[in-house]
Amino acid sequence: MVTIAICDDQVMEIRQVETFLAVARELNFTRAAETLHTAQSAVSATVRGLERELGLELFDRSTRRIVLTPAGEALVPRAIDLLDAAQAAKDAVADAAGRVTGSLRIGFMASVTLYDIPRLLGRFGRMHGDVAISLLTSPQGTSGLAEMLRSGEIDVAFLAAGTGLDASIRSKTLASSPLVLALPEGHPFLGRSRVSLAEAVGEALIDFPSGFGNRTIVDRRIAQAGLARTVRFETNDIADAAELVRNGLAAAFLPRFVVDRREPLPWVEVTGLDAELAVAIAVSSERRLPEAARRLWGLALAD
Repeated sequence: MVTIAICDDQVMEIRQVETFLAVARELNFTRAAETLHTAQSAVSATVRGLERELGLELFDRSTRRIVLTPAGEALVPRAIDLLDAAQAAKDAVADAAGRVTGSLRIGFMASVTLYDIPRLLGRFGRMHGDVAISLLTSPQGTSGLAEMLRSGEIDVAFLAAGTGLDASIRSKTLASSPLVLALPEGHPFLGRSRVSLAEAVGEALIDFPSGFGNRTIVDRRIAQAGLARTVRFETNDIADAAELVRNGLAAAFLPRFVVDRREPLPWVEVTGLDAELAVAIAVSSERRLPEAARRLWGLALAD
């Protein structure tokens, strides 16, 4: 049992800290149990045990959706710091033994296959088989992944570059694909080689929720051109967006790698857009980077 002292008469087990943070992130005991690969009853019991030891309730369970209490909110950043410190100790011991161990929490954009993350992780796993890897997504897309890096919920992210990330995030672009306007069957733009941005934004469009990289990039270009548009349909999955276009719902600004897949979609260039979706590897510039994350960063840049 590994414990961490939090004051003169109280300690927390590493397992308790990890479980608390999983529930704090998901705000759902079932989903937290799934991310921890354990039973929901074990997660509930661990959190209850931690609350008894601290003498405080960390979650308000009085409503259908659990929420953090003020005590729980106060514990989150301290719990992340505690895990960082524990990982630093593990890294030091492993480094002395010439091994990389511990865990690596990776955030990524669902269905964005522009950069081959599975291939990279396969190589990493063969080189560092003692590292446990967790893959996570965010319902807020790139903006959510950036916030998870800042808070320490993840160690590394694969997110959209060129979306206004601030100095708290360090990133390197790995791959890019130009944005075009994907067209459904029967669309009036079919047969044209290009259309203006003003023409494109006058159409019914499918797009992604605010905060997603693709949406942020397109919105910025539209604002810079002094134009406006109304997004009539939203989806948080880039593959679903392509299928919605294919089935005639509306047009969509999509990267070429999506429209040129095995069943290509018709598309047209948009003059005045001049934008691309670029995938970058990113880490926090303000938090300590675990050794496993440093190795993954180096491997990705050398790829």
